[in-house]
Amino acid sequence: MRKSICASAAAALGAAMLLSSPVSAKVYKLTAGSSHPPIVPWVATIKNLVVPEAAKRVAAAGKGDTIEWTEAYAGALYNFKNTLEGIETGLADIGWVGTLWEPVKMPLMNVTFYTPFATGDVKALIEIGEELHDKVPALNASWDKYNQVFLGIQVADTYNVFSTFPIKSLADLKGRKIFAPGAAAGWLKGTGAIGIDGGLPVYYNGVKTGIADGGITITTGMFPFKLHEAGKYITVVDMGGPISGGLTMNKDTWKSLPAYIRDIFKDLGKEYARVQGGIVAKNAEKFFGLMAKQGAIVSTLPEAERKKWAQSMPNVAAEWVKSVEAKGVPAAQVVKAFMKAVRDRGGKPLRDWDKGL
Repeated sequence: MRKSICASAAAALGAAMLLSSPVSAKVYKLTAGSSHPPIVPWVATIKNLVVPEAAKRVAAAGKGDTIEWTEAYAGALYNFKNTLEGIETGLADIGWVGTLWEPVKMPLMNVTFYTPFATGDVKALIEIGEELHDKVPALNASWDKYNQVFLGIQVADTYNVFSTFPIKSLADLKGRKIFAPGAAAGWLKGTGAIGIDGGLPVYYNGVKTGIADGGITITTGMFPFKLHEAGKYITVVDMGGPISGGLTMNKDTWKSLPAYIRDIFKDLGKEYARVQGGIVAKNAEKFFGLMAKQGAIVSTLPEAERKKWAQSMPNVAAEWVKSVEAKGVPAAQVVKAFMKAVRDRGGKPLRDWDKGL
């Protein structure tokens, strides 16, 4: 009888162990994607932080689950104009979405492109981007509309100009063809320049072949893409840093994950914002020196010309608010919240874009 009881207990224990993690454990096969290569901070941070840490933390949770990653960067799955659709349709499960090319589908994420010359403070922009998502429900709703879950904000350093010609005053831009990403083309209104939509992956060849005479871009993009070799004149304009995208996950993928893995990705989303922001801040100044050593001519646009540029533009914020609010989107609320958040952090915008809204 005693042997029988022991045998029964052993059998029960064995059955319990069989029903635990080894049997219920799952292998989650996920794809991380991006239009840009991992030489830029917002993609490098996916490759170097999100991918390895997600796998490590899931394994460390002790539930037997694992993540098997497929990584597809540098446009392997979609180009820079289709990052939103790439995650929406599940071509990638997680990745960077460049909302700067989505002024129609993701208007509220483009607020910094209608409030130029406000702030170039990377740390402040990260905090502001997160604050806007916390305070304006329409922001998260816009991600949801395109079958995505927002995980972390992506910001970049302030916009400057690279060109094939020197820029000493606003007048030097007249008649020139200048690349500008998405809504940033509006920054050229009033300057006499001709804006051409584009992104970092096409700037070099575009300038080399004469499609454009230069471009508005971030310094952390100029050096890795060797844009100073295409247009050796680098003009520091400090037009303000952008909230230009986010780390998101396909909503269907999100629903397929257990709660503890979702929590891991939520944490990684916050870390992603700060790590990539830290890289941006560190590299921005360093790259000026490196480009100068390689033959670039770096200069700073005089403050009077910066102010003239800011004031020469039409009221792009008011125009944007009017057009977007006509569609039932709370653009005025976002502009006001953004400008207040900038001032709360010590920023001194060259123009009060929220005035009169």
